[in-house]
Amino acid sequence: MDWIRENKTLAGILGVIIAGVLALGYLLYDAWNSYTAAKDAYITLGSEVARVQGAALAPTEKNLSEKKALVEEYGQKVNQLGTALQFLQPVAAPTTDAEFQKKLLDRISKAKAMAEALKVKLPAEFAFGFAEYLGSFPKAELSTELSGYLDGVEMLTKLAMTSKVASIDLLERSQLPAEKDGAPASATPKKSPYGQQAAAAPAAKAIYEKNQVTMILTLDQGSLQTLMSRLANTSDTSSEADPKKSFFSTVRLVRVENQAKIGPRKTSASPAPAPSPATPETPAPAPAKDGKEAAPSGPIEIKPPAPSAPDSFAVLGQEMLKVYLEIDLVKFLPAAPAAAPRQ
Repeated sequence: MDWIRENKTLAGILGVIIAGVLALGYLLYDAWNSYTAAKDAYITLGSEVARVQGAALAPTEKNLSEKKALVEEYGQKVNQLGTALQFLQPVAAPTTDAEFQKKLLDRISKAKAMAEALKVKLPAEFAFGFAEYLGSFPKAELSTELSGYLDGVEMLTKLAMTSKVASIDLLERSQLPAEKDGAPASATPKKSPYGQQAAAAPAAKAIYEKNQVTMILTLDQGSLQTLMSRLANTSDTSSEADPKKSFFSTVRLVRVENQAKIGPRKTSASPAPAPSPATPETPAPAPAKDGKEAAPSGPIEIKPPAPSAPDSFAVLGQEMLKVYLEIDLVKFLPAAPAAAPRQ
């Protein structure tokens, strides 16, 4: 008490500080309680929403009619989208087995000529992945489908070459299901424990088919960026026969590696010392007859000094890349007919 009487000013300041700390502590405690209550309410509400969304619909006539209407609307929109996609994709003209082989040989010849003009190196046995049909005809029923497949692979090859790749080291394709030897055996229907044969569930009709094309390319970073950008642009994947129609492709896998696994050594990569620029010799003026120097005739040419050798060089970003690509060529199928409603 004596200290407070002797130091009234300092005691007043300390009292104000203590009162402020207590007030702020109360406000913090109240805010924490409010936050905890709001958090618990939010978690409870989220759990309730998830439960309601995951709950099954009540088997009432109203819910059944509303669900049927939504399913029909969704099916109509899907069919409209499928029809539009089929209209936008190119359709191969009917082709016989002999015509397909002739077309394959012609496209290979044109691709090699294009690669030579663009200075792109192709594999030794380049055939767009259709090498088995160079000496034999395909199945007659597969010729038209293989012709359209060839157009898609050729589009990808030309897209890579015009993107200024250095070389196409590998070009492979997946086989069509009908090309593989032997058809898949049909699954035997299971029997019910009551002796009657169980009815097999109808398989859903596919809305698209995809065929995979594998490529290994050697290129620089600029060419890789150009190629990936053009693969994502449908205008760059258009058909030569009908530029208004485009092939649909999706890049499934990309793996990029530096062609050189080890960086340049410091000793071998150090720049050479800059040579001293040579001083051009100035020709001596011709002596005049009266003992004075003659004025030079014509304009005087001032030559700039020779540029110095570079004292720095790029270490990163100049090496070539090895790129492994898996690209899916997507073909959209006709829409399935509307199923009859169940009774």
